[in-house]
Amino acid sequence: MQKTKVHYTRYQVDCWLRKTFPDIDWDEVKAELPPIIWRSRWDTLADRCGLPYTRKYIQNLDCEGRGPGSIQQSKGGDTK
Repeated sequence: MQKTKVHYTRYQVDCWLRKTFPDIDWDEVKAELPPIIWRSRWDTLADRCGLPYTRKYIQNLDCEGRGPGSIQQSKGGDTK
Protein backbone atom coordinates (compact mmCIF):
# COMPACT_ATOMS: atom_id res chain seq x y z
CA MET A 1 0.00 0.00 0.00
CA GLN A 2 1.38 3.38 -1.01
CA LYS A 3 1.67 6.07 1.64
CA THR A 4 0.02 9.38 0.87
CA LYS A 5 1.83 12.49 2.04
CA VAL A 6 -0.79 14.61 3.75
CA HIS A 7 -0.48 18.37 3.85
CA TYR A 8 -2.54 21.37 4.89
CA THR A 9 -2.45 24.95 3.76
CA ARG A 10 -1.68 27.75 6.19
CA TYR A 11 -5.32 28.82 5.78
CA GLN A 12 -6.62 25.39 6.86
CA VAL A 13 -4.38 25.22 9.93
CA ASP A 14 -5.22 28.81 10.91
CA CYS A 15 -8.99 28.21 10.60
CA TRP A 16 -8.72 24.91 12.49
CA LEU A 17 -6.71 26.49 15.34
CA ARG A 18 -9.19 29.37 15.68
CA LYS A 19 -12.15 26.96 15.62
CA THR A 20 -10.59 24.51 18.08
CA PHE A 21 -9.08 27.06 20.47
CA PRO A 22 -11.16 30.26 20.06
CA ASP A 23 -9.76 31.94 23.20
CA ILE A 24 -6.18 31.99 21.87
CA ASP A 25 -4.78 34.61 19.49
CA TRP A 26 -3.00 32.61 16.76
CA ASP A 27 -1.72 35.57 14.69
CA GLU A 28 1.93 35.13 15.73
CA VAL A 29 1.83 31.39 15.08
CA LYS A 30 0.23 31.90 11.67
CA ALA A 31 2.96 34.36 10.71
CA GLU A 32 5.61 31.68 11.38
CA LEU A 33 3.89 28.90 9.43
CA PRO A 34 5.03 27.99 5.92
CA PRO A 35 2.42 28.12 3.11
CA ILE A 36 2.22 24.31 3.09
CA ILE A 37 2.29 22.33 6.34
CA TRP A 38 3.17 18.67 5.86
CA ARG A 39 1.66 16.47 8.54
CA SER A 40 4.93 14.53 8.71
CA ARG A 41 6.61 17.76 9.90
CA TRP A 42 3.88 18.67 12.43
CA ASP A 43 5.97 17.80 15.50
CA THR A 44 8.85 20.00 14.32
CA LEU A 45 6.50 22.93 13.73
CA ALA A 46 4.81 22.28 17.07
CA ASP A 47 8.16 22.67 18.82
CA ARG A 48 9.20 25.71 16.77
CA CYS A 49 5.90 27.59 16.39
CA GLY A 50 3.75 26.40 19.27
CA LEU A 51 1.24 24.22 17.42
CA PRO A 52 -0.82 21.99 19.72
CA TYR A 53 -0.85 18.20 19.75
CA THR A 54 1.42 15.66 18.06
CA ARG A 55 1.49 14.43 14.48
CA LYS A 56 -0.09 11.14 15.53
CA TYR A 57 -2.95 12.87 17.33
CA ILE A 58 -3.53 15.18 14.35
CA GLN A 59 -3.65 12.07 12.15
CA ASN A 60 -6.32 10.57 14.43
CA LEU A 61 -8.32 13.82 14.37
CA ASP A 62 -8.16 13.81 10.56
CA CYS A 63 -9.46 10.23 10.49
CA GLU A 64 -12.39 11.35 12.63
CA GLY A 65 -13.01 14.37 10.38
CA ARG A 66 -12.06 16.83 13.14
CA GLY A 67 -8.49 17.79 12.17
CA PRO A 68 -7.06 20.53 9.95
CA GLY A 69 -7.89 18.40 6.91
CA SER A 70 -11.60 18.91 7.64
CA ILE A 71 -11.31 22.62 6.81
CA GLN A 72 -12.10 23.39 3.18
CA GLN A 73 -9.60 25.56 1.32
CA SER A 74 -10.88 29.01 0.38
CA LYS A 75 -11.65 29.50 -3.32
CA GLY A 76 -9.06 32.23 -3.71
CA GLY A 77 -6.36 30.24 -1.95
CA ASP A 78 -4.21 31.42 0.91
CA THR A 79 -2.44 34.61 0.01
CA LYS A 80 -1.16 35.63 3.45
